[in-house]
Amino acid sequence: MRVAIIGMGTAGVSVLRHLVKFEKFKQLDVDVYDNEVNMGQGKPFQDDSEDLLTNVPVSMISLNQDNINEFKEWYDAHDEYGYGKVEYLPRFVFGHYMKDYLNTFKSSFSNIHVITQEVTHMYIEEVNDAIIPRTINVCTGNDLSSCQKYDYVFLTIGTLSYNDPYNLKGKNHYIHSPYPANRTLDNVKETDQIAIIGSGLASLDVIRYAVNHHQKKPIVVASRSGKLPSVRGDMIDVTLQYVTTTNFETIKQKNLGCVPLDEAITLFKKECESLNIPLQRLLKRRKYDSVRDLTYDLNHPKELGALQSLIEVIKENMDWIWNSFSHEDQERFIHKYQRYLVENSNPMPQETARLLLQEIKSGNIKIYSGLEDIRHYYGKFRLKFRNKDEAIKVDVVINATGEKKHLSQLDDDDALLLDIANRQIIQSHPMGGIQIVPSSNEVISPLYGTLNNLRAIGQVTNGVNYYRNGIPSIVQQAVRSVQNLYDTLDDRDTLNKEHGHGPKIDQQVTSIESANEKKTKLENKKHKDKKDKKHKKDKKEKKKKKKKKSKKKKE
Repeated sequence: MRVAIIGMGTAGVSVLRHLVKFEKFKQLDVDVYDNEVNMGQGKPFQDDSEDLLTNVPVSMISLNQDNINEFKEWYDAHDEYGYGKVEYLPRFVFGHYMKDYLNTFKSSFSNIHVITQEVTHMYIEEVNDAIIPRTINVCTGNDLSSCQKYDYVFLTIGTLSYNDPYNLKGKNHYIHSPYPANRTLDNVKETDQIAIIGSGLASLDVIRYAVNHHQKKPIVVASRSGKLPSVRGDMIDVTLQYVTTTNFETIKQKNLGCVPLDEAITLFKKECESLNIPLQRLLKRRKYDSVRDLTYDLNHPKELGALQSLIEVIKENMDWIWNSFSHEDQERFIHKYQRYLVENSNPMPQETARLLLQEIKSGNIKIYSGLEDIRHYYGKFRLKFRNKDEAIKVDVVINATGEKKHLSQLDDDDALLLDIANRQIIQSHPMGGIQIVPSSNEVISPLYGTLNNLRAIGQVTNGVNYYRNGIPSIVQQAVRSVQNLYDTLDDRDTLNKEHGHGPKIDQQVTSIESANEKKTKLENKKHKDKKDKKHKKDKKEKKKKKKKKSKKKKE
């Protein structure tokens, strides 16, 4: 069976590392695709400044769902980094951990082929195969000679490209993507006034780098809300007692297959009560004052950590939770509750919070809310705010507003997705990303229906996998999708055996004699034998009647 993994960041490496665990891996021929820079590390964990830290402690981040300490153990075994025993590490170190596994797999298995090219096109061909009725052609260029045929494809392309909410792309001194952060200031003069737009985790990365490496202060941080991420508290182990599949199934039976949002919220509140979480107080603690908000979070690590821990477990189970709601309730959740989820997810390290407080108090960082528009003329960017009469003028704008979420927002930076959307291989989900089957990550095509041999994992599935883009959730989806592949391989082997063929390694899809064709031939033969038998019987009966009639005539 020929397999392609498109994109070798967190999801792609997770898929590969689980594939190699199975004895039947030797029956696969695996090609992995990505550009040279992202191969094995992806964009978030590429080589960059050591100022950019993981937002999850070393002890809580791993690609191995059976060993949460695997990354820590790997780091402890690699003395070359020299950061000592720290709670948070530079993000690129995690990227090296992923790449190290990719290199190990590549050198250990002759059936893994690393292709340092980006995929530009994909198209589908119908084939006569009872188990896999379509092959997927993956191309790295515009001509057929660049295309390869595959039985199974994992679409693990990572995050979509960055938003451009103020239509600044192409403007001089507008830096569209904040990564790699250590290159953002390459063409920036020390005397340039910088503005960072967006106030999420990406903006924190740029802030940390700019504060240490740019002379001109203050650095302006502007966004619509002006709210920074929350600060990580003391995390605890949480086991859900009320938001459970059993309770959801019971509620579904009484509500025509859906769980009403209000009933789900009631169960969540019960979880909070059982953990002594002062929910209402924590949800209303944010006051649009960065110094006050950061200070509050640093002073309440236990109760905040309990809420964050509960939300993390909820996110890990979001596949069945989110898809139990009606579309109307999903919309209602987004409008009424999503901001609380955003504010209490992906918290920053306490070290980063203390750095921000210090820099804000010293006047090196100015945070503004109410950003409405940005225009560029006479060599300056003008930032217009809802609550300010005069615009703020800056020389350089660094975009940290986050990635796109909807197919309708795509441009040339998302060429592959545009291509396969145009070919009707994928379709948009109303809540963002593409349509997939929630329980299996199978892509749902408007032209071909459910594609059992094309699995999408990661941010591109954010409409279905709502808020399930953290590493534990991605690993969980990768494990499940790989199991589906081996189930498919077992089905194909079983069918081959039924027709007198043992399991074999399929090197080329085109060389496979179709199991479906064999099945059709067998059914045709059975039908013909049955027809011949009936014909002989009818002939015999006819002869018998004729003989009887002749005998009567003689009498």
